[in-house]
Order: sequence, then structure tokens, then C-alpha cells
Amino acid sequence: MSVARYSFINAKIRGYKADMLTTEHWDALLGARDMYAALRVLDATSYSEITQDFDETASPLEVEQSLKLDFNRVLTEITNDVPKAMQTIMNWITRKFQREVVKPLLRLYETEKDPSLIERLIVPIAPFTTEVLLNLINAKDINDLVANLPDPYFKRLIEELLPQYEETGRLVIVEQAIDAAILENLYKEANKLKGLDKEVTSKLAGVEIDLINFMTTLRTHFLGIESPKAEQLLLQVEYRLPLTLCREALHARTFEERVRKLQESSYGPLISQSWEAYELYQNVYTFEKVFHEQIRRDSVDALLGYPFHFGIVLGYLNLKWYEILNLKALMNGKADQLDPNLIRRVLIL
Repeated sequence: MSVARYSFINAKIRGYKADMLTTEHWDALLGARDMYAALRVLDATSYSEITQDFDETASPLEVEQSLKLDFNRVLTEITNDVPKAMQTIMNWITRKFQREVVKPLLRLYETEKDPSLIERLIVPIAPFTTEVLLNLINAKDINDLVANLPDPYFKRLIEELLPQYEETGRLVIVEQAIDAAILENLYKEANKLKGLDKEVTSKLAGVEIDLINFMTTLRTHFLGIESPKAEQLLLQVEYRLPLTLCREALHARTFEERVRKLQESSYGPLISQSWEAYELYQNVYTFEKVFHEQIRRDSVDALLGYPFHFGIVLGYLNLKWYEILNLKALMNGKADQLDPNLIRRVLIL
């Protein structure tokens, strides 16, 4: 891909990247006495247009809604500006984030959560406009919801999965299939690229695929899903985590044996680091967090060095998404008056 073709989107993303929060910002946010003080820290950043209207009565949910709308704005602008030749892979990147709309909608019918809460948690990402979301949230049942999905791709995909959900009652089967369909296609499109476009983009997509398979191998232990059903939940694509290793781990008798088997992969050092934290806190999220930290590091690297490649698009959007998730966690932690060290422990920095 020519330098000229990437010059505009590169300049735009460089500008976005310059507005991201720094280490100094995060230290100040963590040191803030409460959520209101944290909002005032953000007043001196690129988030000032969002935060300056919030006062002491603001709730974490209101702040989160505004932050996610900011992500949607950036995603829309980048989607409109990428080279036309890259629109197909950009569609899969967009769907990667649209999963964060579709999954909560589906969970509404599994957990019987308050629709008004779901309405506040879900953020519009086109074609899931506010009006569309309100209609979906008020659907009479999951079949009605799926029938009215505005995206033909998601509609067709989930319609095919509904019989399995109705048979098993396990939404995880549907969620896993959504992950598989989107990430496998993203990885496939990334591998159609050439040179640095392919190298960077396929790496970012590949590590996320490995993360899904790694966590599936661990979580099915706690869900009581045994092989071969657990094997069917694995994404049938691998990057650096061999599927054969995941299948072997699924046959392990104990959780520790599963982890030890997965340590045989090239992610061994990451998994060892996670195991120490897991033994201390007994929370399986400790494993997921180190993978997300790896994706974040790879995303930072994508924006370093030679800048004219498509990897900067996925890399920046990953960084922006993590920043929004971190701010969500921080605002909730401050509202609950948690110790700053506890908050820092969940941030993906």
C-alpha cells in the first residue's frame, strides 16, 4: 500500500494518539480522592468536552455512557477515512467492537436484567442507533430481538445459533460462536494483506484469537462443560497457541493441570506470571488481564516505527477501547471509594 494512500489516515490517527492519557494522567486519576476529583483531572485532557458538564451528582453509568459514545465517534470517523481498498477488513474490525452491543442485548434475556439498566449500559455503534437499541431492548423475547437486528450479518449468524441455545440454555455457546465468526474472518482478511500490513494486523488479530481460546479452555472447567463439547467452543484458528494444546488441556482433571499444559505454549512466561497472581487472588481474570496487556503492548508497537501500514488502525482502536475500559473501572472504583492499589490492579496499562 502506497505512502500516499495512508498519509491522511496516518496523520489522523497520530493526532488521536497524541490525545491519549499519559502515565502522569493515570497517576493523577488514581490519586484523586473521589470520582468528582477524577473528573476534574480529565478536564485538563482531551476528554474535557465530556467531563466538564459533570458535577458531584454524576453517576459512574452516566460517565461510562459518555465515554463509550466518544469511542463510537472515533470509530465512525476512522471507518469513514480508511482507504476504500481496506473497507472489507474495516467492516470486520467494526464488528469486533459491535460485539459489545450484541452480547449485552442477548444477556438481557438470559439474566432477566432490568431493561432500563441495559439501556444505559449499551452504547450505540452504527447500525445500532439509539432508536434501534430501544426497540431491541423492549423485544418480547430473544427470537423477537434477533428477528429485528439491523445488521443482516448478526441476524443470520444468531438465527442459526438459536436452536443450540434453546436446547442447552447456555448463552456462552452463542457468544463463543459470535467471537469465532468475527475474529476468524478478521484474521482471514488480515492474512490476505501483504508486507507490513499483513504482519502487524494479523499479529493483533491473532493474539486476540489465542486469548479467546485460552480463556475458553480455562472457563469451561468452571462451567462444567466437558470435552468434546468444550472443544466445539474453541475458535478453529490458531496464532501462537496451538489448538492441539488446548484440546489436550481440556482433558486435564484439574484447573491447575489445564494451566500447566497451556504453559507449554510460547505464552508460557505470560501464563506463569498470571499463575502467581491467580494463586494470590483466586480470580481467573488475572489470566485474561495479562493477555489484554500483551495486546495493548502490541498495539502500542503498531504505532511505532514506519507508520504507513494498516496495523495502525486496529492498533489505535484497541488502545482507545482499553482506555475507555480503564476509565470505566477507575470511575467505578472511585465511586465505591476503593483503595487506589486495588483499582490499579484491574487496569490494562
